[in-house]
Amino acid sequence: MTVFDIEEKPAVWFDMEDGGRIQLKTPTQGDLKEIQKKTVTKKVDYKRIDGKAERFEIEEKNQDLENELFWDKCIVAWEKLFDIKNRPIECTKENKLLLMHISMKFVKFITDSMAQLSKDEAAKEGAAEKNS
Repeated sequence: MTVFDIEEKPAVWFDMEDGGRIQLKTPTQGDLKEIQKKTVTKKVDYKRIDGKAERFEIEEKNQDLENELFWDKCIVAWEKLFDIKNRPIECTKENKLLLMHISMKFVKFITDSMAQLSKDEAAKEGAAEKNS
């Protein structure tokens, strides 16, 4: 018997060293497809090759927008994150992107945590298959 977990995977909290914590989730295939629709455009180009007109489809990807949409989907919430003046930082799309652009500490934490989350989810799926 083959078992599949068809429930959407829940967001998971990751604790930071300094006391803050961030809630992350892996994007679903539907999320990734939605991001692709918004960031990839297809264009048709015609070129002459050996005297013949050839038709080429070219995909152009807006990488910056793709990154923005991806990180907005993955970072669900946070607690106890403060700016340099000790003011709480709200978990908004703008602040997620700002921290991803200016803080290497934040980027490292997010990427390491996302890697751990993916690894944990894969292990759970493997365990569920063994138990079936």
